[in-house]
Amino acid sequence: MPAAPESAPVSASASASAALHAALLDASPVAVGSVPDLGRAVFVGSGDSLASGLIATGFGHRALSAGDVTWSETLPAACDTLVGISHSGTSGATVRALRMARTAGLKTVAITSQASSPLADAADEVQLVPTLRVEEVVPCAGHVMLAQGVAAVCGVDTSHFNRGLAKSLDGVRESVDAQLKALPESAPAAISVLSLPELCSGADFWVLKLIEACGLAVRNVPLEESGHVDYFIGPEAHLTLQLMGPRGRSRFDRLADALRTTGQTVRQVDTRDLTNPSAPDAAILRDIATAVAGAWFAHGAALRWGRPPFRGGAVNMDARHIKLDS
Repeated sequence: MPAAPESAPVSASASASAALHAALLDASPVAVGSVPDLGRAVFVGSGDSLASGLIATGFGHRALSAGDVTWSETLPAACDTLVGISHSGTSGATVRALRMARTAGLKTVAITSQASSPLADAADEVQLVPTLRVEEVVPCAGHVMLAQGVAAVCGVDTSHFNRGLAKSLDGVRESVDAQLKALPESAPAAISVLSLPELCSGADFWVLKLIEACGLAVRNVPLEESGHVDYFIGPEAHLTLQLMGPRGRSRFDRLADALRTTGQTVRQVDTRDLTNPSAPDAAILRDIATAVAGAWFAHGAALRWGRPPFRGGAVNMDARHIKLDS
């Protein structure tokens, strides 16, 4: 079918930008308590929360799916502290992983918005994050705050993050709108999201939101691996999104040229100016802003391709299958 009118994605991102801007300025900053001695920490979560946990890899820690710990019944090797991440504090695999770590004598930390939750109860220390009061179609507000919570646990002063992110949203929206206008009118068979580790959290979030909003198969690919594997994708229509920060620009360009010769559509998303590059902890702010862009891009792409988010309501959103049941 023909694409939705161009004004649809632009309108969607403008509305989302205004709502998130107001919510960020209205919310309290993440209050950093005493930073725990993490030692060799592993951050665990599921879905959006795991994407938030990837922020910790920039500090030398690891991030794993909570299910890898819980359902294999095996704690990570060489782990001193297990940090569980869940906005509601009720994600079943994450709560169980923290309980297992505590029973084994590991230090446990919870990052959540709910002080009275099973996750908080299973933790020796709790890093609370405020809840952003905002209505969203394709959600990103929870990740925005959980990612700040992860940074705070890693010792970052996040007191300026809300205001800094709010200031960046007009630029994020303009970038998203420009990318949406350049998309093919028809949905691809699948999407690859390419990045370097400096944007690993944001890139993972793009994948999640594109799957949720568009109902397509989407994968996260380390930059160099695209040249070794993605070169062979086709002949079905395939979209490659290159999320580019300050590093590796010439390699991104060369791989983009190569992938285009095989018939793929390649879009380069420049994230360098999404936030103030001179701000404290600019790399973390850029990663979070990239994630916000991913949610808005996914919503706009779904509208452009005539694929209503969450398959037009066909997906049961009660999420009971991932919540703690005991």
